[in-house]
Amino acid sequence: MINLITMLVAAALGACLRVYISNLSVFKEKEIPFSTLAVNVIGSFLMGLSAMILLANSQYYFVITTGFLGGFTTYSQFALDQFDLLREKKTVLFFKYSLASIFFTLAGIAFGLIVGNMFV
Repeated sequence: MINLITMLVAAALGACLRVYISNLSVFKEKEIPFSTLAVNVIGSFLMGLSAMILLANSQYYFVITTGFLGGFTTYSQFALDQFDLLREKKTVLFFKYSLASIFFTLAGIAFGLIVGNMFV
């Protein structure tokens, strides 16, 4: 029960941080939803880092990855952003955003794994 509560609190903190970052003025009034991209790339890096550093301690690993990072990153917002771009007939931006999101989140995971490997 304690682990579940800890994971719920971690997920809530991750979601709050995502909302805070999304509301930063640097991300307002942009054609491409950079706030979602930034959150998902940061989250991917932290996921890779956590995978290397915390995997030996499964309790912390699941609280951080499933809890905090699960609340922080957002695939559903990514999908909604894509849908909005298509609905607004911004096809080129749709492809740029989609490809950039996939590329940079994979790069974030890879970089996190590389950095995390330095600490184990």
